[in-house]
Amino acid sequence: MKSSLMTLRTAVILTISLAAGGVVGGLTYVSGENVPKSLLAGLATVPAGVAFLHSIIQPAQERSR
Repeated sequence: MKSSLMTLRTAVILTISLAAGGVVGGLTYVSGENVPKSLLAGLATVPAGVAFLHSIIQPAQERSR
């Protein structure tokens, strides 16, 4: 069986973090800030989200055969 490039856990963490960054950037823009500040706010949210989700989503346990 081929090993995958990334695990399901990694994909979920990155997807949720990118979505959170998009929401934060969008809300920052709607609140009246300019585009560069909104992008910085959204991009700063992504690594914080990755660190947070990495700490709360536990890795899958290996199945014994």
